[in-house]
Amino acid sequence: MKKVSIFLLAFSCLALTASAWAAGGDGETLFKSRCGACHMRGGAAAPVNPGEKAGRVWVKYFKRDRHPVEIKATEAEMDLIIEFLEQHAADSDQPRMLAIPQ
Repeated sequence: MKKVSIFLLAFSCLALTASAWAAGGDGETLFKSRCGACHMRGGAAAPVNPGEKAGRVWVKYFKRDRHPVEIKATEAEMDLIIEFLEQHAADSDQPRMLAIPQ
């Protein structure tokens, strides 16, 4: 049983690394490039940053497809963006404001 758990853990880490590589970057870089194009001062949408909402709010927002405009990102890229938002949400250990330059 222990060997199976170790295998599953290793496989999960490998899959996450592969999806990050396939997505072409990390969550922060993708957030800045995909979201920052519109969500910066003077952009088409209001400025937005991870620390403005709780992690579960970010997850629900995107999983329920609430974003009013289609985001030009693959599913793997969106997973990384959402993970970044969760990691730096208001209720996280590392809340972050001003992730997108204003």
